[in-house]
Parts: sequence; C-alpha cells; structure tokens
Amino acid sequence: MKFQDIFVPRWQHSNPEVRIKAVNRMKDKSLLLQIAEKDEDEMVIMAARDRLAELGEEKVRVEA
Repeated sequence: MKFQDIFVPRWQHSNPEVRIKAVNRMKDKSLLLQIAEKDEDEMVIMAARDRLAELGEEKVRVEA
C-alpha cells in the first residue's frame, strides 16, 4: 500500500484487488466505463465490464 492510497477513492487504489472490490460495489455507469477504458490492470477492466453488464449497460465500448 502506498501512502497516497489513504487519500484517494478505493477505485484509484494502487492494489488491483482493492479496485476490483470497489468496482463491484459501484453504480455510476460513467465512472465504470472510464475505469474499463483506462485502468492498467486487465482484471479490473474485466470487473468494470462485468459490473456494467450487471447494471444493464448493453453496449460497453472499450478501446484496447
């Protein structure tokens, strides 16, 4: 854990496992889409895509 992790939202945490847990609780579709497009960890990206699908976002466009 980095010192900055104390001050950032969980979805911006340095640990991908913490980010995945945060993504799985999110309801903000625009933020989830942003995470799916820009996160550096493939598992976090997949979790964001899955969460968007759960929330009914049928078209998840993510540029690779």
